[in-house]
Amino acid sequence: MKIIGVNGSPKKSNSTTGFALERALKLIEDQGLSTQQINLGDYNFSGCIDCGKCRNSLTCSINDDFTNKILPLLADSEIKGFLFASPVYFGGITGQLKSFFDRCVVFRRNGFMFEHMVAGGLTVGRSRNGGQELATMDIVRSCLIQGMIIVPDSSPTSHFGANLWSGHPDSIENDEAGLATLDNLAKNIAGIVKKLNL
Repeated sequence: MKIIGVNGSPKKSNSTTGFALERALKLIEDQGLSTQQINLGDYNFSGCIDCGKCRNSLTCSINDDFTNKILPLLADSEIKGFLFASPVYFGGITGQLKSFFDRCVVFRRNGFMFEHMVAGGLTVGRSRNGGQELATMDIVRSCLIQGMIIVPDSSPTSHFGANLWSGHPDSIENDEAGLATLDNLAKNIAGIVKKLNL
């Protein structure tokens, strides 16, 4: 059983979102599941152009990194869930993650391949209340359209997902409140996948 972590940050290094996602994936691995991280900043791809080519097969007319590199990774039958992570840009997810979600229509059009998979959202904002929950709801909406099972961070924090503060005076590594939501979300994703025996 594999969980895919998708890092929506365009940064190739020194990303606070990357730090948070790596911590979460390590916690998921500690629960006995395998993980794989996809850093969207490492790829060049555009949004969907709604050409319709993917209506009949698991392919895309756009010759870019999504079609040639990301799509094959996502077709792995071992995948049972996703953790989507994004910094907050103008109160929402990054353009990279939005384009990723739009291009994933190929999986919806070919038998709802993500249906009943577990999904969680992790967002990082520059201020304590910097739009993290709004960005998390962007993730939730995109997952619901695929028929995925949305997992919150659950008790005792119980929010829409993990919400961290990159502008913490002592760095994101010391954002105890945010890290608590992250830890709970990671454990909840692993626990739900194992409980459902996907």
